[in-house]
Amino acid sequence: MKKLLYILYILFTGSTATAQINTNLVLAATPPATLSEWANRREVLTYIINSQPGVSFPVIIKTEIKTTDGTVIATTDLAKARQILLSSATIILFATDVLPLENMLFTGKYKTSLQRSGKLPADNYILCVQLVTPGDYRAVSAVVCKNFYLASLQLPILIKPYNEEVLDAKLAQTAIIFRWTPVVPRLTDPVTYHLQVFEILSYQSPVQALRSNQPLLDVEIRGATQYIWRPQLSFMADTDLTSASDSSKSINNKIEKIKHPLSKFIWTIQSLDAKGDPVTQTDGNGEARAEPIIFFVDSQKNNAQKK
Repeated sequence: MKKLLYILYILFTGSTATAQINTNLVLAATPPATLSEWANRREVLTYIINSQPGVSFPVIIKTEIKTTDGTVIATTDLAKARQILLSSATIILFATDVLPLENMLFTGKYKTSLQRSGKLPADNYILCVQLVTPGDYRAVSAVVCKNFYLASLQLPILIKPYNEEVLDAKLAQTAIIFRWTPVVPRLTDPVTYHLQVFEILSYQSPVQALRSNQPLLDVEIRGATQYIWRPQLSFMADTDLTSASDSSKSINNKIEKIKHPLSKFIWTIQSLDAKGDPVTQTDGNGEARAEPIIFFVDSQKNNAQKK
């Protein structure tokens, strides 16, 4: 009988406390993909606690992140959570209190993604918040939930020079204009675009040139999506006259070269965030590089057009 009365008392006091505490959660529908950015932007998440007069006891915030099917992918480590003393005054909290990453336990691929990139996979999620008591973790407020969407970033698309465009060498010596689309959606801080141009030698594939050659142009452009390169190069390409049977010889000995009018290049853009890290993971390499494009410079193009 005493045990039953105790259970009833706990249930009564719990429901009374819940009735005395009203909470409201405000969450941006599309918050930053990097979760650590939430703490730096108060407009992303606001949690408001309103208590009736006479309420004064400590609570901790229990936060869960779920997928849309209800699977919990992250939850607060309640044993490490910071206590908050309720009072009759309105308490306004932000992401640093509601979603402290150092006290959040993530699972599976979501943990791996967060550790590797600071982001969760692009998807729809649900954030749920509730106040509980320390020790026994008894609920003292209703659960409030909000949906949010983490968008996947679209890396730049290279516009000019377009793929396999042939440029006039005389004009190219003066200036080559590079243009590309921006990263979307727009990040909080301006993106730094790392532009690189590589020459493709006659015995190389474009991928080999991209991976092994020293860049002719290696520059970072902050926030802009255009760059004018003034190369001042001769643009006379090398031709390999050596047969395939000589491939076992060293590079210095096997390649005999003559000059011909068509030079071949490959260019790409790497997108970096404010910390200098790739803005997203791409193809498992984490470099956030746009699809590279090949272009040519022809020293005889202008002369041919005049004839």
